[in-house]
Amino acid sequence: MRRTTVLLIHVLVVGVSLLGPSRVFAEPFLDVYGGVAETDAASVTAQRRDCPSVGFFPLLSFSCSPWTKATRRVDFEASATYGGRGGYWFERAPWVGIAGDLSFFEAEGRDTRFTIVPLSFLLMLRLPLLTTENIPKGRLQPYVGVGPSVFHQNASVDFRPQGGKNVATGSWNVGVDTRVGLAWQFHRRVALFSEYRFTHLPISTDNETDAFGVRSPATERLDATLDTHHLLMGVSFRF
Repeated sequence: MRRTTVLLIHVLVVGVSLLGPSRVFAEPFLDVYGGVAETDAASVTAQRRDCPSVGFFPLLSFSCSPWTKATRRVDFEASATYGGRGGYWFERAPWVGIAGDLSFFEAEGRDTRFTIVPLSFLLMLRLPLLTTENIPKGRLQPYVGVGPSVFHQNASVDFRPQGGKNVATGSWNVGVDTRVGLAWQFHRRVALFSEYRFTHLPISTDNETDAFGVRSPATERLDATLDTHHLLMGVSFRF
């Protein structure tokens, strides 16, 4: 997973550097979109143990209770998703662009809920079709995007009685964001688009210690891999 992320970052850097020293932002754009996100069934593992404490100070690990652990295959329901994207198409290579994308979706199933906010950094490629004098980049624009994504997720998992108590964690994780879409630019400044997006999110959390290295009274661990399919529609503003 780390190798894949590093490779995607290198692709972004190389793609931008190929534009040459006189890079000019020819066509800034701002997209807003919404749609449906459906996460594939996934294996979710939740672990927890409690450590006695004196006041706010947990005792040593040998005094902690045994780990409780439960793994369940979870089927997720479809979720609403929405977000925004901003970036540039370049002058010297108008088929190449870069973008940042911020969005929101959820993955909720039996006794399990993930709330997910991805921040993606994308290399964009498009094919200008049906060009006109007024719209030289083409009325019809198939496009693709790919890049690394930083996901912030909050999870709540309740696998009792096998899993002991409820496990609630939050974490930052790095994953992958890919998409393919079709834009129809009916106006010099405005386009409509539809898009398929796929996100890959590996989750591994552990709150055994806090930011200062102090052991937590309750240690919670959560592991899952969420693959999500997004069907989107939106509006793109070109400047």
